[in-house]
Amino acid sequence: MTPRVTKEIELLERAYPGLKHDGSSWVFIPAYPLPAGWNRAATDVAFQIPAGYPATPPYGVYVPVGIRFGAAAPASYTEPAANQPPFSGPWAIFSWAPGDGASRSASSVLCGGICCRAALGTSRLASSSRAQRAPLCH
Repeated sequence: MTPRVTKEIELLERAYPGLKHDGSSWVFIPAYPLPAGWNRAATDVAFQIPAGYPATPPYGVYVPVGIRFGAAAPASYTEPAANQPPFSGPWAIFSWAPGDGASRSASSVLCGGICCRAALGTSRLASSSRAQRAPLCH
């Protein structure tokens, strides 16, 4: 683990008590709070720190399968994810990368925590052609 990743994980731990990172490429945030509209009050979240980071930015936000906004599966969401995090149960993925609703300069592990807000805070419902915004900032 590089000094940069170590520092960014330390910063994320301050924002997300209970965050787990065992030195592997995966980060786990338990019980991430969700705004009204989701079928859960909170969900576990995971993301992967890619090889080649920081030149290769983080991609995707993983959640346990079955998350819904309203009664529909969100857009840019695949269940189950082809690449499964090393945490128990089946996982789905929100396709998300730096620049998808955030600053393009936000390609950092910190972005992994921030991208949770972006991916879970904005949902285009499968049954709707307009974007539904549900901010996660609290």
